[in-house]
Amino acid sequence: MESLIGFAFGMAIGFVLERGQFCMASAFRDFFLFRHTHILRAVMLYLALLTPAFFLFHRAGLIETYPYIKDAGLFTALGGVIFGIGMVLAGGCASGTLYRIGEGYVTSLVALVGMLLGIAVFGESYSWIKEVLIDPTNIGRFTIAQVAGIPQSMAILFGTAGFAAIYLWMKRSFRK
Repeated sequence: MESLIGFAFGMAIGFVLERGQFCMASAFRDFFLFRHTHILRAVMLYLALLTPAFFLFHRAGLIETYPYIKDAGLFTALGGVIFGIGMVLAGGCASGTLYRIGEGYVTSLVALVGMLLGIAVFGESYSWIKEVLIDPTNIGRFTIAQVAGIPQSMAILFGTAGFAAIYLWMKRSFRK
């Protein structure tokens, strides 16, 4: 039964992603290259709504907010750059690649195979990577609130207001 529910949920999410052409990489690409903001506005609205929601769910004890914060270092930034280059070469992020496969784009299928191979290689070599590359540049775990020296609730408020302001600015400034 759980598999059937998961399948139905996956199909629904896939349908929404495809119909909305929702891809984080293309949202930024469309804005910077074509000044189209419809997807990026959706991202900003999404962040403006979910930032306080996650904070409130955490305060209510319903979720663990930050279970995946890892130690950061030089190779964390390098990994982010490589990830970004990979998204550009693939023509979109993971969600964009998946819905494009559903639309029949063969190049997205090649990108998916590359993502799966990359995940497998990383998974098999993680302990070596962690020992040789990650630990020597470790600067510890930190959040934006810690770096700014403000309470987490204030960082949430500023983040929510910032995302909402960007959304409203885009809505007023750009027609597409």
